Amino acid sequence: MNQPVFDQNFESIRKKAYALRHNYFDDMDKHLLNLESSLMKKGLNVLWIKDKNSLIESVKELIDSQDVRRLCFDTKMPLASVFQNKLEVVPPEQAENSSDDMDLLVVDADMAVCDSGSLVMMDRKSGCCFNKVKNLAVIVDIDQAIAHLQDLSFFIALKYWSKDYKMPQDVKVVQNKLNYILPSNLSYLSEQMFSQEDMNITVILYLNDIEDIISSDLLKESLYCIQCGECLKVCPVASAHDGISPIDLVKMNSLDKYNQSQHLFAHTTLCGACEAACPVNIPLVKLMLSEMQASNMISKPSRTKQLYSLFAKRSKLNKANNSFFRFFFVKRFFGRNKMLSRYFSNQTADFFNISYQPPHEDNPNELIKDSDFE
Repeated sequence: MNQPVFDQNFESIRKKAYALRHNYFDDMDKHLLNLESSLMKKGLNVLWIKDKNSLIESVKELIDSQDVRRLCFDTKMPLASVFQNKLEVVPPEQAENSSDDMDLLVVDADMAVCDSGSLVMMDRKSGCCFNKVKNLAVIVDIDQAIAHLQDLSFFIALKYWSKDYKMPQDVKVVQNKLNYILPSNLSYLSEQMFSQEDMNITVILYLNDIEDIISSDLLKESLYCIQCGECLKVCPVASAHDGISPIDLVKMNSLDKYNQSQHLFAHTTLCGACEAACPVNIPLVKLMLSEMQASNMISKPSRTKQLYSLFAKRSKLNKANNSFFRFFFVKRFFGRNKMLSRYFSNQTADFFNISYQPPHEDNPNELIKDSDFE
C-alpha cells in the first residue's frame, strides 16, 4: 500500500503538529471562550462539565427537560448502561436504519474548531441519522479541540495516518443549527412532502478532570494526543499485557484517584517505540521518567535509579543486545509478568531506540550522563 506524500517528510510533520498543539494549549482559555461564543451565536446551547459524574447528571437533566423516551448514545463513555433500564436505548449501530425517530442522540465530537465553532464527527456508529432526532447533545473533550479551521484537514489526515492510510468514510461538520425533518401531512400531489423544525442542540464542553495535568508544563504535553492509537500499536507492553496505551498510562498515573502509580514500572520498558511513532511528537519517554520520579513515594527509589541507569546506557545495551541480556532485563524488572517475558523472548529488535537522558532528582535541569553509572 502506498503511503501518503507527507510520510516522506514525517519529522517536519511531527514538529508542525507539536507546535500547533502547543500553541492551542498555551492559550487554551482564550480558544475555548472563542468556541463557546461561536456556538452560542449560532443558537446552540453550551454546558461546561467538569467530570464523569457531572456529565451523567447533565444528561439526566436533558432527558427530563426534553421529555425523552427514546434515545441513543454514540460515545466512548459507557452512558447507555446508566439509562437503559429506565428508557428505550437504541444501539448506535441500529440508529440509522431505525424506523422510529429518536428523542435524543448523545454523540462524541472527534474535534471542535474554536475560531469557527465547528463540530467534527468522523465515522460515527450512528451514521446519518441526525435528521431523525429532535434533540442532539455533542460531547467535546476540550483537549481534542483545535484553534483554527485552516488546520482541520491537517489533523484529520494525521489522525488517520496510522489506520492503514484509510481516510474516514463519513465526516460530519456541524457549523450551524440543524433541522429535524418531520413527516408531512400534505398529499402526495404537493411539491413539499416534509416539514422541518429546529433541532435542539446542546454542546457539552467536557473538562474530563484534567486540571492536575494541565497545571504541569511537562504533563500538559500528554494532552497533545490526537487519539490516533499509534503508540498503542507499537507498545510491547500493551500488546503483551492489558492494552493500556503509553499515553493513557501517563494520564492515569498523574491522577492519584486512578491509583495506577504502583503499576507504572510493570507497564513500560522505556523502549521509546511509542515516542518514535507518535505523529504529534509527544515526549512520551520523558513523561514516563517524570512519572517514575513522582512515584518514588510508592515505588522503591532504587528501582527508579536502576531504570534511569539502564536507559542512560541504552547505546551500550543495544550493542550487547543478546539473549542473555534480554533474560537479565526482563527477569529483573518484569519477572512477574509472564506475558511480557514471553513477548521479549520472541523479539529481535533493539530495546532502546531514541535519544534521551533523564534529569537528576535533585536538579531537574541537569542531565544524567552515562558516566554517572560507571
